[in-house]
Amino acid sequence: MRGKSLIVTADDFGCDSAVNAAVVRAHREGILRFASMMALRPAAREAAALAKENPGLGVGLHLELCAREPVRAGLRYFFDRRARAGLEGEIRGQLDALLALGIQPTHVDGHCNVHVHPVIFPALCRLAREYGIPRVRLPAGELSSCLDYPGAEDLISPLVLSGAFWAMDAWVRPVAHGLEVPRAWGLLRSGAMTEDYVLWLLGRLPEGVTELYFHPRADPDLLAASRPNATHQSIMELETLISPRVRQRLEETGVRLVSRD
Repeated sequence: MRGKSLIVTADDFGCDSAVNAAVVRAHREGILRFASMMALRPAAREAAALAKENPGLGVGLHLELCAREPVRAGLRYFFDRRARAGLEGEIRGQLDALLALGIQPTHVDGHCNVHVHPVIFPALCRLAREYGIPRVRLPAGELSSCLDYPGAEDLISPLVLSGAFWAMDAWVRPVAHGLEVPRAWGLLRSGAMTEDYVLWLLGRLPEGVTELYFHPRADPDLLAASRPNATHQSIMELETLISPRVRQRLEETGVRLVSRD
């Protein structure tokens, strides 16, 4: 399809009630059309019920294989034979948990993007095809827009992250044959997807399909800061998703907002 299309996703759906409330509000009042669910969390059942009340919200799996230390998890799957042997079962268990909640996943990605790991991604893609899940996430292509952003302060972290994920992308992308793998932006400002930054990105979207992903939370105590908090969740990202200026920019630039239907 010619033109520019945008997939807007919220991660961590099912994490807790504050995230669930933010996802629903961003969908009903803003531009959010997809959410990635933590299927094993206690609040996942609440999230599934909310998804059923909002059938226009596409829900996928937010695969959890680490808490907050993806590098340590990555080393584990490289060097621990038992971890590698159990990997497919772990992924299958989370997919089955999502199905048991009555959710047919529209996509799959991973907490802390651990799913891009060269050991994990091939197994994830095999199971995505088996379960009929059409789309997987590979963060890529955001660097130039991030570095050119007038409000950018930290230039080293985006360069390091982008380099690491560029290498992993080149390694794993061939195994995603038959699946949709749109470019995904959000990695380089994860937890800091402010209104101004998203407006900047919307003016620089390339042709084709791009995903923007967020970590919204309905908690007024988690305000915007110069650096993201440990979870990367904030009310600031919720405010970005419901911003009238963001919606207006989509209309002005002729970007098509992708929905599940």
